[in-house]
Amino acid sequence: MKPVVANKAVDQRVKISVNNTYRMSMQQSVQNLAQTQNTLVNSLDDPVKKQLHLEAVEAKDIANSKATTSQLLELARKISENIRKIERELKVQDLQKAVNMSRDDIFKRVMSLEIAVPEYTGNRIPGSTKVKLVQDMEEHAKEFLAYRQNDIKVRGLGNSALDVKKTDKLNLAYSNGEKDHNLIKGLDSSVNVTGDKAAQHSKNDFVDVWLDHIPPINQETPKKVAGRVLKINGQHADRLFINSWYIIGPFSISGNKMPPDYGIDLDGVYYGKDQKPVSWQYLSNSQYPIILPQADKSGVFFGYTEVTLDREQDLWVWVGADDYVNLELNEKTVWSSEVFNKKFNDLAYAKSNSDRNNWNLTEFKRLVHFKAGINKFKFRLTNSDGPAFFSLVLTK
Repeated sequence: MKPVVANKAVDQRVKISVNNTYRMSMQQSVQNLAQTQNTLVNSLDDPVKKQLHLEAVEAKDIANSKATTSQLLELARKISENIRKIERELKVQDLQKAVNMSRDDIFKRVMSLEIAVPEYTGNRIPGSTKVKLVQDMEEHAKEFLAYRQNDIKVRGLGNSALDVKKTDKLNLAYSNGEKDHNLIKGLDSSVNVTGDKAAQHSKNDFVDVWLDHIPPINQETPKKVAGRVLKINGQHADRLFINSWYIIGPFSISGNKMPPDYGIDLDGVYYGKDQKPVSWQYLSNSQYPIILPQADKSGVFFGYTEVTLDREQDLWVWVGADDYVNLELNEKTVWSSEVFNKKFNDLAYAKSNSDRNNWNLTEFKRLVHFKAGINKFKFRLTNSDGPAFFSLVLTK
């Protein structure tokens, strides 16, 4: 990461960084749109596919790291229009079965009922607006896909292209898209996490944050290892403390999105609280928990790290923070705090406390699915005043 310099140079870097986070967010949304389109196309009969004349969009154009936000908006528009064509065709087919009209007349009626799509002038739209436009297209596509899935189920069409495996809603889906896997550099401890599932509570269980004592997991003195890599032949442990993070902040507390909400650019520089430039700082902490290093700890902070597994598996994720925190794994929310004044907050700063010593500053746990390879965590922590900490522990 480059050092932060002053004045006009900072302004330029901030502008580039903000635009890059917009681009990263849009790129993911466009990829999701493309996947939805492909799933919908695969649900159609071959004759229908041929008569739709969908506009081709190349995957390499979506994944192009040099694509501008305007170019991504245009790609999203093309894919969204393809999905509208599919939606339109299915409506025409339904009406053909219900009314005695020519296909041309039915098509005109369907078109007359459509809501007009506004013209997109990408170069004249603010970056945050472009992000919102693409996210709206993505949301509409997801809604239509869900409708199509249900329609196939109700009609008993049995189209395998839309058969979706039912999984617990707490288990996270993930993308197989190729990404840069070399962002995190630091301490890598190889760990083999083991444990008895029968001794755990239910998936929806979370610790009562008003209790004075937070129960230990399986035993009074669990074997603990800090790191970010899990391997079958690694060092045995009952608990893995994720101790290496990139941290940025503070940003002013508000309801607005911050640049890291859109995407993670570890070279990014942004204007934070009081318009002071902030950049990502690497922190590899041998002491539990992660204490935010900034002198001014009032505001919004973000953390990013990557955890590597040699095989896919389900693991318990234990989360604790002072104050509010939202935690994502592979861009899916794992936990979002709702309680401000947790009694264990003060324990994080007491060296002799057993819960702190046992890595047990936990307000919530959830069983989630990890893919083989790189898994990406991001947290958004809001702290009112005083010190702030974050705890993430994994167990089997």
